[in-house]
Amino acid sequence: MINHDRPVPPYAQFQRDVDAPLYAQIQRDIEIGIAVNKLWPGDMVPAEVDLANRYDVSRVTVRQALGELVNEGLLHRVQGKGTFVSQPMIQRTEPRVTSFFYEMLESGRKPSAKVWSEVCEPDVDTSRMLNLDPGELVIVTRRLRYVDGEPIIYQINTTPESLCPGLVSEDLSAQSLQYTLEIKYGLRMVEIEQNLTSAMPDEHLAQMLEIPLTVPLLVDTRRVCGVGGVIIGRARAYFRGDRYTYKITRTLSLSGN
Repeated sequence: MINHDRPVPPYAQFQRDVDAPLYAQIQRDIEIGIAVNKLWPGDMVPAEVDLANRYDVSRVTVRQALGELVNEGLLHRVQGKGTFVSQPMIQRTEPRVTSFFYEMLESGRKPSAKVWSEVCEPDVDTSRMLNLDPGELVIVTRRLRYVDGEPIIYQINTTPESLCPGLVSEDLSAQSLQYTLEIKYGLRMVEIEQNLTSAMPDEHLAQMLEIPLTVPLLVDTRRVCGVGGVIIGRARAYFRGDRYTYKITRTLSLSGN
């Protein structure tokens, strides 16, 4: 067993007042721990009884959560020793996407946000991109996202109201939108269409992000799809070019192609 002296679960806010089964929340919480390197390959997961005490649930619930993670290949069991984090797959067709919120927590920074949400009629472009039916409404969530008290991103998320009724009332100032959609509404993201461009800020964005009009922005536009191809929503984020870099790591094929 590798002993990295890791933080112990839970890794995220554990909510009992949501419709998602408790085992699914535990499953997702451990997935987050693996994604943000709070659990490393080879680490032994705490025993069922310890996890049951930490999450304040039954051992049966914990066992079901661990079983799902074993089925996913994220954990594996060793007879007589325990349950361990598996080595990552050499090739993954659906790489995990960790939210900005948890990336900042993992890096030791403090994320926060000002949030404005509303239910409204979509424009023609949004209706087309989200494949909405006539008359279908959307929830628009605008977040000014801070890191250690400094504004870094202005982000606009648009989601069909039919997929997440009540989202407009959620407190997303200190919680991941991605996590809320997955845990409370069962909307698991499996595919992201992403476009990166650059732009200069207008007066509104410059004021929100507290930058001069001469500082460029990185603009990240996405369409997010879930299981079965359901379109979960679209997002556009404006990152300060003077305070944010976007790092991409690619694994090259050994075949020489």
